[in-house]
Amino acid sequence: MELLRSTHKFAFVTLTLLLTAGCLDNVGPVAPEPDPDPRVTNPHADQALFLEAARAAWQYADSQYQPTTGLINSVHDYKYATVWDIASGLSAMYCANRLGLLPRTEYDARMSRALKTLETMPLFDGAVFSKNYRTPTAAIAGRDDRDVSSSERGTGWSATDVGRLLVWLRIIAEKQPQYAPEISRIVARLDLGRVVADGYLWGTDVDAAGAVRRYREGRLGYEQYAARGFELWGYPAPRALSLSENTFPIEVLGVPLLADRRGDEHLTSEPFILAGLEVGWNAEMRALSERVLKVQEERFKRTGQMTMVSEDHVPVAPWYFYYYSINHHGQQFVVNVQGSDVDLNDPRWISAKAAFAWHALLPGGYTRNAVDAVAAARTERGWSSGVYENGRKSTGSENINTAAVILQAALYSRTGLPLID
Repeated sequence: MELLRSTHKFAFVTLTLLLTAGCLDNVGPVAPEPDPDPRVTNPHADQALFLEAARAAWQYADSQYQPTTGLINSVHDYKYATVWDIASGLSAMYCANRLGLLPRTEYDARMSRALKTLETMPLFDGAVFSKNYRTPTAAIAGRDDRDVSSSERGTGWSATDVGRLLVWLRIIAEKQPQYAPEISRIVARLDLGRVVADGYLWGTDVDAAGAVRRYREGRLGYEQYAARGFELWGYPAPRALSLSENTFPIEVLGVPLLADRRGDEHLTSEPFILAGLEVGWNAEMRALSERVLKVQEERFKRTGQMTMVSEDHVPVAPWYFYYYSINHHGQQFVVNVQGSDVDLNDPRWISAKAAFAWHALLPGGYTRNAVDAVAAARTERGWSSGVYENGRKSTGSENINTAAVILQAALYSRTGLPLID
């Protein structure tokens, strides 16, 4: 938008100077330009749309809130949450309060309860939050969603998930300093030096025999976003933050992009929209983010298929959680699953959270049409992850991550600023 305004201003000044100098004496009256679409040029034109979307998003988060812990179910009536989901729960409450959807007294009670849970819930090896928890009890859960006893370690930690949680703990601590003491104690519990080493982020996993495997975690987009969380708490991972360290140039549908030379990347909207909404883009990240959106519009231009890709809960067996990737293993616009080399043709969907987030960050005619395209994703329980490309039927999988991002997009659209600078 700033570029558009600056361009118009430059054109006006140039025309004025030329007229003053007599250089355009023989030019007739300039025909007025048609009024631009206010949905494209006015970032506040869709405020009512965003607020109504946020109300529906909060409906899900409110109904799935667990008062005993302050955590929110990851998927409707599914009483588990990863650390990523827990961060999304904090995000949903924070944004709902800022948007006037959650009154201050109730917000304080819920946020205080959630932070108290994070102060006391068990850690993997007493060092870092484990991968998965039960939302009613905050007990560690295993891969198969069965509780493990407090004497067991869990299944390791995800550096990417912890990075997202650290972003949100910093946002809340800085914007609402009354919570800073509790949040400082939460972060102090974590041995982040075990996660950040040699400039990278490291995750852990536990095999069936109980052996711990340590691995360098993160790929293009996700790695940079997660590293921002650690950086905000004084644990910089410069090699993980770098967009050039492990990438090489590619072209998809004529749009220049990057691929991860280590392979196994999921080049999709998710980390770029989160970075833009929450911590802001630097120049490099903004340029790549703009091209990530542009290539999705290019697919629409070539195929007529509205395209908004991301990671999402989609109720299709056997995985139920899929990445719709612009590039994965050298294949373009494929659906895949983390840890799998199989590229799928289905399910293909238009992501609701991606549509709203891109429209908040880089509003234009395409993003506005994308928001219209996902209208059927709104259900009586909130927002499902999106609509299927074929038929535009709702995926029917309401979840905290979709709700959180739509709430964030609504708040961003109101302020025009990332949630933390």
